[in-house]
Amino acid sequence: MTTDIVQAPPPFDPVRYTRQASRAFSRGRTRFRDAFVDVYTAVLALGTIAALAVGLVLALREQVAQAWNVGSGRTLVAPPPFALPDGAAAAALVFAALVTVMVTARKLGPAAVSGPEGYWWLSLPLERRPMVAGRLVRRLLLVWAGASVLYLPFGFVMDLETSVRGQVLAAATFGVAAVCAVLLAGLQQARPAPRSAAERSRGILPGLLVLALLSLVTVRVAAGSWALAVGGLGVTVALGLLVFARLDRIPGRELIRGGAVSGHTGAAVYLMDLNEVGRALSAEPDGVDSARVSRWYARGGRTPFGALLRADTAAFLRSRGLWVRPVLVLAVFLVVLLAGGAQPPLVQLGMIAVAVFAAVPALGAVARRTAIMPGLDMLLPLSVSVVRLSRMALPAAALALWTAVLCAVLVLLGAGSPALIALGALAGVGFGASAVRGAYRVQPDWSLPPKDTPFGPMPSAQAGSMVRGFDTTLLALVPLLLGLFLGYVPGVLLLAQAGFSAVCVLLLMYSNLR
Repeated sequence: MTTDIVQAPPPFDPVRYTRQASRAFSRGRTRFRDAFVDVYTAVLALGTIAALAVGLVLALREQVAQAWNVGSGRTLVAPPPFALPDGAAAAALVFAALVTVMVTARKLGPAAVSGPEGYWWLSLPLERRPMVAGRLVRRLLLVWAGASVLYLPFGFVMDLETSVRGQVLAAATFGVAAVCAVLLAGLQQARPAPRSAAERSRGILPGLLVLALLSLVTVRVAAGSWALAVGGLGVTVALGLLVFARLDRIPGRELIRGGAVSGHTGAAVYLMDLNEVGRALSAEPDGVDSARVSRWYARGGRTPFGALLRADTAAFLRSRGLWVRPVLVLAVFLVVLLAGGAQPPLVQLGMIAVAVFAAVPALGAVARRTAIMPGLDMLLPLSVSVVRLSRMALPAAALALWTAVLCAVLVLLGAGSPALIALGALAGVGFGASAVRGAYRVQPDWSLPPKDTPFGPMPSAQAGSMVRGFDTTLLALVPLLLGLFLGYVPGVLLLAQAGFSAVCVLLLMYSNLR
């Protein structure tokens, strides 16, 4: 009697099958010549960027050393009477960078699947952990490498006393801290969705405390403390094990959402469309339900412009997160300004300029959403210039308030006369026009032959489109910086600030009306 041994078929692995099929499909459609040209262009662009970065870092190190050796020279804002620990300014900047990484990672997932993967295997009764872990590990490695490389130029410029070995160790530690920030975002993703703003804040608070400790560790590691670096690595490994153990708890809709946002952001970066990057990374379009705003909007307007202004005001007040970035930028700026010691005036003015350029685009979010379909503006019984003026009203008022608060704080710290507050409010009007002007950037035209640059091919007129909005911000910023440098506001400077802000408004209203 013979017994037939029946062997069970090997288990089907959809992840391995999908990867093998994708690689075979990509190899079949890729020619060696195209791959060689892409690799050569990428290496040439990276080499050019590295050469420019090294030259800029070496030049800035000399300038920063000369500026810090001024000694008892004049400063825009005198250092505070109380003593702050060494490295407080660097720790504040590192903490702000880590918080930015965590918030951005939460918007991108960080655990995510593409649309085809979601429809292919996400609904099957399979374990999700091995299917999601591979992409998450690759993202963590990219974050570590990118954060470490980006930290090196700032470390060499701002910390002149640390050795090269200490800077490399600090850069690696900062990369580990950035990975920890991404893992904290993954831990938030695995939790149930918060039902209120208070619950959301309580969920973020432990992560902020961990990032604050890691920012202090990064600063101390630059002095050569290997033990702190090992401790930060241990915290990141423990958090990684915790996140990977909870990957199967992430809802399927959250994985698909992260993949959609990641794809949207990647396409916008590839097409060099800054407005589309802002839309991809912006908060959810649903607004805050306010009965007071709803009743005010329901009253209507007597004129078409009044009705449009009322609608734009309601949309601005109901949008989520518009004030988060300006408030955080102002807080980080004040911490760095107070903790940086006796800095030269040009350094402090540069910090003010960076704060303005970081805060202005955030308040143009409503205009960026309405600029997606410019044909709707053409249907209104108003000219396009008047529609843009209505779009500008609330951002200009908000930035006038923000700049006035900034100048008021500088005046309290001894920067000059109280007339600087009025100068800042006038500059805020120009900043509001710049925020809306940037929302109406011309879309990249890929139908025309691209221009060859050291960084690779670029669409025609792309450079002019990318600086749109930043140019008028700089125009409105010049009189304000001059007034802060002088410490008082002559009448001519006040008139010049009003004129420059008016020019920004006119450029918004009458440039590229399409």
